[in-house]
Amino acid sequence: MLATTTATQRTSTTTITSDPGILCFHHCNVKVFCFALPHTCPHCNAQLDADANVDPNAAPDTLGNASSSSSSTITTTTITISRLLPFRLPYPFVRATQHPCAIVLRPSTGDFLNDYSNATDLHIAVTTSAGDIVEFDRDGLQRHRRDDNPRDWWQSLLVGDVPEPWHDYWDEVLQQICAQSTRWSIACYEETSHNCYTFVLAFLQALGYAQLSEAARTKTSFCEKYIVPRTTTAGKYISLYRRLRLAGIHVHRQQSKQRPLKVDACDGPDARLTNTKAHTNGIGSGGLGARLHARQTLCTIEE
Repeated sequence: MLATTTATQRTSTTTITSDPGILCFHHCNVKVFCFALPHTCPHCNAQLDADANVDPNAAPDTLGNASSSSSSTITTTTITISRLLPFRLPYPFVRATQHPCAIVLRPSTGDFLNDYSNATDLHIAVTTSAGDIVEFDRDGLQRHRRDDNPRDWWQSLLVGDVPEPWHDYWDEVLQQICAQSTRWSIACYEETSHNCYTFVLAFLQALGYAQLSEAARTKTSFCEKYIVPRTTTAGKYISLYRRLRLAGIHVHRQQSKQRPLKVDACDGPDARLTNTKAHTNGIGSGGLGARLHARQTLCTIEE
């Protein structure tokens, strides 16, 4: 029997429920990250808003027939303004119930932004076409109704999903897997070898959907192709968020032109990936499970 739990049974008081709004802009050959735009550049101390009312698209002779010297000033101002162009960094996390027919991932305890560390165990689950969350852990097989709005899943990583034409079949296969009640009983749960990761991979293997199911043939393959890329991106965002939480602003110098360009989190602080193919039987004791030799490191959170 598939148990149904409510949001009140599991709560996290620290979960950030929405995008904290990290901004990025370029100035004097650096990238500046912040929650609120400063009035001066934290690197060169130049005023960023002194001539903010100048139209960057206006020609010099439309601004009072400016002289050549004033034209130069206007051109410089135009370049300065156009170089700012602040933008908001993409928020890597989602609320699981808002993503139907998806594989979702979260820390076993706490949330990513505040609590995730290099030793944190992860937990993985499946959503239905209605946005319900189905998971298997030490409490057995459980289903969280979308209307219950389970708080633990407010800050999740979207690992993979399927297009709408597959939704009915997704629900059908998921129901078939869940019907194997003995297989997903509390008694059968084993922290390192028969856990939430086992449940999700069994479902994906039965689903037979393109690369998602192909990768799910082994724990190593699915981790490398779907989990590691998401957690690496999340690790960069988390590292940057924590720096800003402490300092309010972070200045990142441009990468050398000789180095390959990395288009991720505005080339923010690195979260280095450790490639441990031989150790990828799982990702965490309470979550994705077993270790063959040593615990796999998904990415390094820089403190």
